[in-house]
Amino acid sequence: MKLLSKNEKIISRIIREIVCHRRFLITTHIYPDGDAIGSQIALYILLKRMGKEVELINSFPLPARYKFLPNSELIKHNVTLPDSEIAFVLDIGSKGRMGNMRDHINSIKTVINIDHHLGNDCFGIINWVDPRMSSVGQQIFHLYKYMELKIRKPEAICLYTAIVTDTGSFQYSNTSAETHLVVSELLETGIDHTEICNQIYQNIPVSKLKLLQLALETLSFDGKGKIGYMFITSDMYAKACATEEDSEGIVEYARNAEGVEVGILFKEHSRGNVKISFRSKGKVNVNKIASKFGGGGHHNAAACMINGELNTVLKNVVRVVALELRV
Repeated sequence: MKLLSKNEKIISRIIREIVCHRRFLITTHIYPDGDAIGSQIALYILLKRMGKEVELINSFPLPARYKFLPNSELIKHNVTLPDSEIAFVLDIGSKGRMGNMRDHINSIKTVINIDHHLGNDCFGIINWVDPRMSSVGQQIFHLYKYMELKIRKPEAICLYTAIVTDTGSFQYSNTSAETHLVVSELLETGIDHTEICNQIYQNIPVSKLKLLQLALETLSFDGKGKIGYMFITSDMYAKACATEEDSEGIVEYARNAEGVEVGILFKEHSRGNVKISFRSKGKVNVNKIASKFGGGGHHNAAACMINGELNTVLKNVVRVVALELRV
């Protein structure tokens, strides 16, 4: 698992910053997922083992499905922000994804940006951006290895969660041979991967199931059956007593349909915004599609936010996807 020399130099710079400073803040993107939360906590444990003062603060609250992670109760939001020397910003491709943490991050002298998304705008003083990595969790794993810190069960649980969720349970094209070698080392710590997956995937709130039911009623196809799409309105959230968190993963039902190459989920937000999630099979690059609308992500999973009325946005995006697929 040898990294390129470019990464080694960046990691060395990060390690120097860790050694030379005391007060750290770790944050991640709005609507945090398993990679964001798992990586955040694993880095927190690393810094605490180095004797540092560390705060975990996000723009959005901790998703319920990740409350099983060790130290998850330490993640805060909507609190008085600390006076930090270094800010680690994880799993964020652009400053716009920081939410209400953006202004505070701008006030911190040294920002370390650790990410694996294509098209990251390298907003940090130090930018460790490597799209070859399956997840930020895989990057934090390498940080442990370069610092010669033994990976124990608590951080292994967090890193496994980060990797398994961001690879779509090892289905996406960002899963490499190295990813499996990393996971093998994590499993050697004795973590119960079955229980981790049960917590993430088999502990579904009733509100999520009701929202899924409503979303599936909107399932439609276009582009000679190669595009599957659904939508969720504000009224549907209210009817299911659901939140944005409950919509996670619903897009995959559109993607998984026979013959579909791109699955899309349109989610109506307040203030006239529509969030669009894309998932694809095989060679279809939805990061390229999302980037046309100011978004981004990975080859097989991406997202964007568009201001506009739901039906208008839906028609425009489906048209663009159809052109990309040439159908």
